[in-house]
Amino acid sequence: MQATYLRSMLLALAVSLGVALQSGADQCPAQTGRSGPEGDTRLQTQSSRAGAAAPSDYLVGPEDLLEVKIYGQDDLNREVRVNGEGEITLPLVGVVKVAGLSPKSIEQRLRAAYGDNYLKSPQITLTVKEYRHQRVSVTGAVEKPGYYDLIGPRRLLEVLAMAGGLAGKAGDAKAADVVHVIRGQGTSPTLVIDLRRLQEQGDSSLNIPIQNGDVVHVPFAGNAYVLGGVRNPGCVAVRDNLTLSQALALAGGADPVLATNQINIMRLDQNGNPLTITAHLDKVLSRREADVPLKDNDVVVVNIGPVKKSLYVFKHLMPGTSVSGTARLAP
Repeated sequence: MQATYLRSMLLALAVSLGVALQSGADQCPAQTGRSGPEGDTRLQTQSSRAGAAAPSDYLVGPEDLLEVKIYGQDDLNREVRVNGEGEITLPLVGVVKVAGLSPKSIEQRLRAAYGDNYLKSPQITLTVKEYRHQRVSVTGAVEKPGYYDLIGPRRLLEVLAMAGGLAGKAGDAKAADVVHVIRGQGTSPTLVIDLRRLQEQGDSSLNIPIQNGDVVHVPFAGNAYVLGGVRNPGCVAVRDNLTLSQALALAGGADPVLATNQINIMRLDQNGNPLTITAHLDKVLSRREADVPLKDNDVVVVNIGPVKKSLYVFKHLMPGTSVSGTARLAP
């Protein structure tokens, strides 16, 4: 319903302004932003600096090869492969469940198993000698969505880099500022990672380990449409808490010849009903009126006076025609 309403609104506005939409509401020109090639380069650089996840972050699973060493008990040291049930078998203690545990957690489990009946305060170290292949899915606004096989521990930035980085070739393919990580193990709810904090502020705590079966989803950024008395009517990506004044700036600013002072922001409310918010250009720019935050699929119309519509037609449909000729046109 929203897409149909949006397209109908844009077409109606285009007709009322005397212009045609070149490609409709479904396509937008490329916008400048963090998600283009420059953003991808930074993503690649950050992922290489981050390196592989520390082994303590890794969750052991079937087919991993583990080395168990017990200080002073060389006869009990073993290299064991985790079976399909997620278990290993060790001298004295027998079968131990290890799948889904970190190496540190397995060490604690083994210390308890040996310490209860066999050894006094055993010192045990566990090392992952061989990592199984892990499969994760990367979806959404990345250059190469799909399934990826990982060998060994990997973190979020590395996985995004493997998928070619964030999409940025077209306005409607702009990546949003968050990443959703849906845990395949079902051990935790979906994690929402703030890419701005991770990439621009360097919050490494958000560069989380990616686990087997995870789905890494980068949402697409939505678009708002700026029409009427602006220099470059079209769409802008709604991201970074985009406000009305910022959207106008991205559209080249108000056209001093065409624009009137009134701006209408049209959107659907939470019940799907049309809603119009009226703003005033001079008051917004002078901060005497609230700078309205925009939402996905908002349509911003900088009103054009009746006499100025003919100027709009000449400017946008007949480029190169002198404005002086508009005197012969009806308002």
